[in-house]
Parts: sequence; C-alpha cells; structure tokens
Amino acid sequence: MAASAAPHGYTLALWTATAVTSSDRGAPGVAEALALLAGATLAFVGLGAVAYGGAPMKPERSASDGTWVWAAFHLPMAALAALVSLLLARCCSGPLLWGLVGATTTAVYLLAVSAQFLCFAVRQRRPPPVVTVLAE
Repeated sequence: MAASAAPHGYTLALWTATAVTSSDRGAPGVAEALALLAGATLAFVGLGAVAYGGAPMKPERSASDGTWVWAAFHLPMAALAALVSLLLARCCSGPLLWGLVGATTTAVYLLAVSAQFLCFAVRQRRPPPVVTVLAE
C-alpha cells in the first residue's frame, strides 16, 4: 500500500485535472493528448533535475516511520490541480491548453507533496512539548 500511495495520488490529480478540462472544453484530440503527455513529462523531468541537481534520482534514505499517512492524503493536490486546469481552460485552447494542464498538474502535485513531506520533517525534528505538572 505505502509504495502505491504516490502513484495513486498523482493519477488522481492528473485524472481530475483532465476531467475538469474536458468538461469545460470537450474531449482532447490526438494533438491535445500528446501535448498533455509532453507537458506532464517535461514538468516531471524539469522538477526532478532541479530537485536532484542533475544527479540520478535515488533516495538517500528510506522514508521515516509514519510518512505513509502524509503520502496517502492527496485531496488538496488533486483539488488544486483541478482548479488550475479549470482556470487554464478558461484562457487557453488546443494543444497549448493540454500541454499546460499536464505541466501544471505535475508541478502542483510534486511541489505540494514535497511541501507535505517538508512539514512532516519539520514536525519530526521538534522537541516534544514540555508538560508541567502544577502542585496543589
């Protein structure tokens, strides 16, 4: 389950963004579908290159205990991707629209997941709260 959380979340985000765009603009043709693929792929590779500085994408360590909860919560990313796609559908069309939907959905998903894990890491590094017992 834990290993499939991220792919599942990305699938939900991309599918939702595509469905929202399709409901506003109609089903994509071949050129638009290929533009969606190109946009999503370029955003993934570009963000990966930035994140890893051009080095191979290998995790240095495994995920901390408890991160599966964060990795399984994808509703905010899917909703934000859908909102961005709806806004794009209102101002763009054709292959440009679909390329932007693929790119922005990928970027929104990866950046939001990174922010979630950053919040988790910050939370894990905090010292436990001090509990003071007052004497009567």
